[in-house]
Amino acid sequence: MSCIRNSIPGSGRRRPSLYGLIALLLVTGGAAVSAAEPVSGSVVRDLYYGEVLFQFYQDEHFDALTHLLVARDADRVGNHEAESELLLGGLYLHYGQHNRAEQIFSRLLQDSSEPEVRNRAWFYLGKVRYQRSLYPEALQAFDRVSGALPASLDAELPMLKAQAYLALGRFDAAVALLDGWRGPESWVAYARYNLGVALVRLDRPEDAIRQLDQLGRSTFDTAELRDLRDKANLALGYLYLQQGRDIDARPVLARVRLNGPFSAKALLGAGWADAAVQDYRAALTPWLELRDRDLLDSAVQESLLAIPYAWARLDAHSEAAAGYQAALDAYDAEIGKLDAAIAGSRSGQLVPAMLSADDARIGRWYWQLDALPDSVETRYLYDLVARHSFQEGLRNVRDLAALSANLDEWQSKVAAFEQMVATRRTAYAQRQGRVAAGLDQAGIDELQARRDVLAARLEQVAQSRDVAGLATTEELDRWQRLEALGTSPALTDVAAGDARERYRLLKGVLGWDLDRDYQYRLWQQQRNLTRVDALLVKAQSAHASGAAAWQDTPAELDRFAERIASLAPRISSMQAALARDRNAEEQRLQAMAIDVLNEQRERLLSYRVQARFALATIYDRAASSARSAPVAGGTP
Repeated sequence: MSCIRNSIPGSGRRRPSLYGLIALLLVTGGAAVSAAEPVSGSVVRDLYYGEVLFQFYQDEHFDALTHLLVARDADRVGNHEAESELLLGGLYLHYGQHNRAEQIFSRLLQDSSEPEVRNRAWFYLGKVRYQRSLYPEALQAFDRVSGALPASLDAELPMLKAQAYLALGRFDAAVALLDGWRGPESWVAYARYNLGVALVRLDRPEDAIRQLDQLGRSTFDTAELRDLRDKANLALGYLYLQQGRDIDARPVLARVRLNGPFSAKALLGAGWADAAVQDYRAALTPWLELRDRDLLDSAVQESLLAIPYAWARLDAHSEAAAGYQAALDAYDAEIGKLDAAIAGSRSGQLVPAMLSADDARIGRWYWQLDALPDSVETRYLYDLVARHSFQEGLRNVRDLAALSANLDEWQSKVAAFEQMVATRRTAYAQRQGRVAAGLDQAGIDELQARRDVLAARLEQVAQSRDVAGLATTEELDRWQRLEALGTSPALTDVAAGDARERYRLLKGVLGWDLDRDYQYRLWQQQRNLTRVDALLVKAQSAHASGAAAWQDTPAELDRFAERIASLAPRISSMQAALARDRNAEEQRLQAMAIDVLNEQRERLLSYRVQARFALATIYDRAASSARSAPVAGGTP
């Protein structure tokens, strides 16, 4: 905003233009759109989805994105299909991949019948379009939200719609949406501010004054909302000045905190409010306070012209001339610094310097550049760094650097993988003889033959009901001895009657015992045979698998080696693409910085011209007064 319309002493009354201030304060004064988390609070039923959520909440967004893609490709998140897709779309949106995010949200709207999922998908689809400045399309998506949203999204939705209306010039629609809206305190404050914006644009200053004044008198606990309150008071004060209500403007501007980010403009406006009622001595108080502040601030630069202007209006022409000369000296010095800053920015070190102290552990979602490095160019770029477009560009550079570091890590892993394959080849060659001998000595066929013999014998015992066939070793020994004794000639002797009776009793008792245990022993042996069969099947399968695996190992190692070898050129190609993209983004940010520096330089050049013209006018009037003054001792 040009500060001095006519800085020549004796010129007409100066009233600051509101339009530049509105462009600075009101149009850009909407609430910052936060990145809402597209994660529901339902119970996690898939381990892999739980892992992704853990990484997400640890701000490991890149790992969360890659692991989610792998889990979805492997069909490991079947119990969270819609939720995982919402999260995937949110992560793509978070990384600025608007096209992919929009495709996901559009697909969800086609496939999902759950109202909650559809409402959130419409919200994020609208947000994607809003961030791409497709405001009519964004409003169409927002209007399709027909049910409850999570609390954070429900509060954000009217803010997004209102800012879309403001961007489209539909100020009446923004007023209808925001007037009387109720929500969380922080969002209500931004709603009131945006409502004031719309009312100013609708040429309803009294209604706008009520909204801004109410916000300007509010008490807040957070620094962000206190800054918003100062911003509202500043806008209201300048609105009063624009309407010629200078007396009303002074106390409103006095409500702006002296240690806040808007204090300089408030002091400048307060001085013009005093000057408007021709109280130039009172105007000098805030302006002189500004003179000692950092010349980077446009309000301070303007005050260097306002101070001598006030001295001139007080007929203190020597002080006015000294003030204009001091302003010229300050402007010249600052223009020289700006020239050096522009040259420094062209060197390409600006963006790397800004990210030199970056903490890579902070996730992209909540990261922003809070402090600038101490260099000649960055001291002029505070306003630029506060812009969303510049912060988003820094995030992009940061992401590209992180991806490049990730590829560097994979490049080192590729070398390790190659070494692993070589080690496995060596181990294979060393163990080949032992493994082949071990496979040959397993004796699976011999074990199978022995099993068949046992099975045949058990079948024979079962068919003939050979109770002795299932006897224990001790029982079988006793049975065989009794059988041999039964054919002994000694038992056929007539005198051996008692011995034959004892023989018959012993054999009968042993036969009874064997017959009694026969069924149980038969079942037990059949069960053991079944177990042997199962173990043989496993052994045969393991033997075949081991033999096949050992035989296939060279081919498998060849495939691994081929895949590993193919990674190196892919990584190199991706690294080259990342380097190109990063350089292009840094060049874009560098161009933005140079444009801002040039704007500041042009403003200072304009101020310098005004100061020179005003100083020349003072000198010219002083010279004219000296020529017209009577000479001492001469004729009057």
